[in-house]
Amino acid sequence: MDKLRKAYFSGSWYPDRKEDVLQQIEEYNRKLGPAEESALSVIVPHAGWYFSGHLAYDAVRRIKTDVQVVFILGGHLPDNQPFLFWSGDHCETPLGSLEIHRGLRDSFMKDLNAQFDNSPDNTIEVQLPFIRSHFGNIPIVPLRVPAGPSALLFPDTVQEILLKSNLKAAFIGSTDLTHYGPNYGFAPEDSLENPRKWVEDSDRKILEAMKTFSGADILRYGSDDSSACSAGAAAAASLLGRISGSVQGRLLWYETSLTRHQSSSFVGYGSLIFPC
Repeated sequence: MDKLRKAYFSGSWYPDRKEDVLQQIEEYNRKLGPAEESALSVIVPHAGWYFSGHLAYDAVRRIKTDVQVVFILGGHLPDNQPFLFWSGDHCETPLGSLEIHRGLRDSFMKDLNAQFDNSPDNTIEVQLPFIRSHFGNIPIVPLRVPAGPSALLFPDTVQEILLKSNLKAAFIGSTDLTHYGPNYGFAPEDSLENPRKWVEDSDRKILEAMKTFSGADILRYGSDDSSACSAGAAAAASLLGRISGSVQGRLLWYETSLTRHQSSSFVGYGSLIFPC
């Protein structure tokens, strides 16, 4: 019997009713205007939809739909951890379930010496309704990528396995940027005079590395500057953008949670595509 992976964050991080999800997406489309499907790899934030849903959706809706599988690269993994692949056979969303491509998952888990992941994970889950809306019932491969050197080698494994499988894929890398303030225990001394500018400058640095396929710099800035919570996912998605034929990434949006909520603690969000 197929195992359905429960949606843990619906009703809190994003709507849990089909009609509410569709209404929210319709509102995003109305506010964002038309967009061309031009990318095979994107990088999106993974906060609740109230804070960053419009940024994530604007990138996902620009992915080409002539693909046979979508990889969602989540994170929240330090560099000494293995790759973690979602367990189960299908993933629940308010718009209908998405099937996990078990053949691809098994191949990757064997090659990467990866492990199954049964834990609730917002980095991937909040993207699933956008995928269901944009692609329909397409197979997915949800996994979490460690923020270490293995993230830089992952795109080569992807290229090799997809070539053998004769499949065309799209990729979504999921990361938020700097988590600043007392809620996150992060406020360097040189940031105190102007925290917002300090965070924006730090975030812009790692966003530039993402745009230019500088995988090692993405990992370094994420670690040294604490400017990405899922740097491995971002690095892998950036390099996959280059493999997919992009010349350079394009930043669609940069915001912080201060846009929605004034606080001494806030988070940066970036949305990028890799046109090809």
